[in-house]
Amino acid sequence: MADHKPGELDLNHSNASPSQEGTTMPALTTVPTSITLSTEQFEKLYLTPLRHRQPALTKTFGNPTPLCVPNLRLSATKLEYSYYIYSALGGFVVTTTPLSCCLMAWRGAGGNGIAFTGPIIFLGGTLLVITSILEFILGNTFPCVVFGTIGGFWFAFGATQIPAFNAAAPYSTSTTNTMEGLQSPEFLNTYAFLFIAMAILVTIYMICATRTNLVYVLIFAALILVFVCLAAAYWRLADGDVGVGSRLIVGAGAALFVASLLGFYLLIVQLFEALGFPVNLPVGDLSGFWGRVEGRDSERDVEMVGDIGEKS
Repeated sequence: MADHKPGELDLNHSNASPSQEGTTMPALTTVPTSITLSTEQFEKLYLTPLRHRQPALTKTFGNPTPLCVPNLRLSATKLEYSYYIYSALGGFVVTTTPLSCCLMAWRGAGGNGIAFTGPIIFLGGTLLVITSILEFILGNTFPCVVFGTIGGFWFAFGATQIPAFNAAAPYSTSTTNTMEGLQSPEFLNTYAFLFIAMAILVTIYMICATRTNLVYVLIFAALILVFVCLAAAYWRLADGDVGVGSRLIVGAGAALFVASLLGFYLLIVQLFEALGFPVNLPVGDLSGFWGRVEGRDSERDVEMVGDIGEKS
């Protein structure tokens, strides 16, 4: 053995294949762990247009749009499976479906959804707001704004039905009766403006959704009808026109039922895509409907990469 100085390591370099007790070990092989997403697949899963570079956090966090699907880690346009997280579409459809049946008075249902105060708050509001926060972390602006505002609306709508918030009771003759206050003309005339504001907001969302897919656009179109019909119904009921007001509420329930069915379809599409089912359900890709502004995405990507580099 050659002499070497103290403190130096005696390293023997060998080109022989690794072996154990005379048995040659099998050679290492590369196992594919990712798949490439097309623009249509990305916008189908994330409900937002694809950018050339995604934030670095998408490698850690997943797709929060469908409920309890495998966490999908994204690197550029590559998708990798991980663990499970909560999200929005499941909470949306579970809330809107029974509420729409209530508005249409199926099987004698009524009360303007008071029976669903719990699901409205803990399924509709909570899951949508959680999803909005997760989309904010991932840098998906459009889903973040949509889920956040609609989730906030569910919280506000549910809180109005709860006597502890004292939102409707002051409109009653005794100023303490929530049920009477919810039916008072002054309350109905006032609360209808919230539906008008939501209709305007959802109209903006529908226009923006033309960059994603047709199903998403139709969901927003149905929600516009819901809010417009509810506002008109509240104003007619405040004027004492119970017949027209009741029919408008039924119309709002029918439009909400259509929105919930479209939501179920979009949820199925996303779950099938996430789990790799050999079924390609169409959503009406609209990614090419609007022309992209040349240079805008690349400039934004350069800024994003610079920010990530500074943080790292």
